[in-house]
Amino acid sequence: GFCQAGKDLRLVSLCMEQIDIPAGFLLVGAKSPNLPEHILVCAVDKRFLPDDHGKNALLGFSGNCIGCGERGFRYFTEFSNHINLKLTTQPKKQKHLKYYLVRSSQGVLSKGPLICWKG
Repeated sequence: GFCQAGKDLRLVSLCMEQIDIPAGFLLVGAKSPNLPEHILVCAVDKRFLPDDHGKNALLGFSGNCIGCGERGFRYFTEFSNHINLKLTTQPKKQKHLKYYLVRSSQGVLSKGPLICWKG
């Protein structure tokens, strides 16, 4: 649940934090096979995420670490290594990004709708 810089990325730890994300990015939750009870918070360029019908996601990846603030990850493998997300599958690795994260009217960040990956 920690990035390479030692910063906590678990939703349970960050649910009350104000997280600055750049325009065009969304907070999403990743599930690690090693930490099934935790959701890791990630900032991902929304152009690389599918729409509600599982379509129109650009190929590739762009993400930032919300823990230490490192920006500009261009490959999901590099990003997953940085956030210590241990991948069990090679194809469609980004499917580890499972949920959109939403903030309630009380300001609490929580798990939102599933990301609709097709294929």
